[in-house]
Amino acid sequence: MAGAVLALIAACAAPAAARAATCPHWGRPAVAADPRPHALRVFAIQFEQHPAQIATAADYRHAIDCALRTEVLPHLATDRPNLVVFDEDIGLETIAVGPRGAAARALLRRGDGCSGDLCLTLATLADINTGYGRALTYLQSRYPPLAQQLGRGFVAATDTFVRVFMTTMAGEARRHHLYIVASNTQAPFALTRNPAAVAALRDPATPNVTSVYAPTAGTAYDQTFMWGPRAVHRHDPPPLANLIADNRKVPLTSFEQALGFSPGPSVGAPARRNLEPVAIPGTGARLGIATSLPAFEYGTATAAHACDDVTRTYMRCLDRLGANVVIQADANDGAWTGGDGSDSLEHWQPLSWMGSAYRAVTDPGVHFAYAVNPFMVGNLADTPFDGQSAILQRRLRGRGCHYTGNARFVSGDDDPANRAYAGDKPQYLAIAPWVVPDAGRGTLRAAGNALLGSDRYVQTALVADLPFPADRSRPGCITAGR
Repeated sequence: MAGAVLALIAACAAPAAARAATCPHWGRPAVAADPRPHALRVFAIQFEQHPAQIATAADYRHAIDCALRTEVLPHLATDRPNLVVFDEDIGLETIAVGPRGAAARALLRRGDGCSGDLCLTLATLADINTGYGRALTYLQSRYPPLAQQLGRGFVAATDTFVRVFMTTMAGEARRHHLYIVASNTQAPFALTRNPAAVAALRDPATPNVTSVYAPTAGTAYDQTFMWGPRAVHRHDPPPLANLIADNRKVPLTSFEQALGFSPGPSVGAPARRNLEPVAIPGTGARLGIATSLPAFEYGTATAAHACDDVTRTYMRCLDRLGANVVIQADANDGAWTGGDGSDSLEHWQPLSWMGSAYRAVTDPGVHFAYAVNPFMVGNLADTPFDGQSAILQRRLRGRGCHYTGNARFVSGDDDPANRAYAGDKPQYLAIAPWVVPDAGRGTLRAAGNALLGSDRYVQTALVADLPFPADRSRPGCITAGR
């Protein structure tokens, strides 16, 4: 699942260097075309973190622009809506943009001989908190519990998150006439001209600003935002003018809880509003957002009680509310060839991962037609993020394929509860390859260990048309290039 603070390391490791003049390597996208009228075209972006490129706001804009120019714009549908889905936590690397992140970036470059679980993470967090010290002093007087939060820098960085991450995504959506889904862990906010707030919260590199985006709560939420191709709130500032949805993640991982992040609402009308599907005009798509961990939460409940407690039955609630496309953005911290930390019996993560996006289009208790699951990949300091992005369709026929190492169930390595997930599955419309061809698990584990500290992860994209009703006989298992 996502380790939100580990995504922060990508930003903190960025040296003070000019942005790259050219785009990094991108693999050939997989294109599962079925261009029927009113079919939504969706792009799942498997984005590799490049910390050295994210020292300024311009660096971040360049990285996002590269993804769009290389993997999206050449494949746009010209007569139908286009939806771009980025991985979870793609905005968090902006936390160390500018002078307030300089010490943290220097720490990550040196390493300081730091070793042990979370040693470098905790040291980096300390430098982030020091860098945002003026903002935290101001905010902690208003929100005293903030001082006890390990991840309080995520609240202090609100103005940066809005100006860099949100403004970039909102602008790209309008510029290219796209729907864009992207996520970040940040506080709710409001624009203010209060002189004290401006002095405390602004980026020191921008002394002439007269307003800032100030947090309106002393806590951060893992939020998935969706921007549309045109302004719908004409009097709001640019990051919000075309914002059409905001989902707060619930439940949270134990690590996110330890950082002091807050979950979205779990019961009642607020929970149902948080999960309300987003309809894309001109298509039959109703998007249900299930960011990482929530996509695994089915529980047991009748349809009438599916939304009683979404921490237990998140996916059944999405189904009850009428979602037909699951948007599962992920930042999966840990080696893809390692074990599932939440299942002590499962030692191969790709098999346990079948309990999310794949289950969404196969479980008879729900009715989702499609699932879109993009992954963050890359080493963020000493922590790997990895996976294989996929777009899946219910009742798709034809040849099957599988995540790496899932060709067969391996006794002693796999949880017997996951036996049915092994083998080729025809539900994959498109899939990203792993870094090496499929092989025995010993060979794959060795390749996974070699990834640590390298930049050999696969950065690519998946493209698929989503018609309604779904075409069960279309070609599937289209694989992207490395």
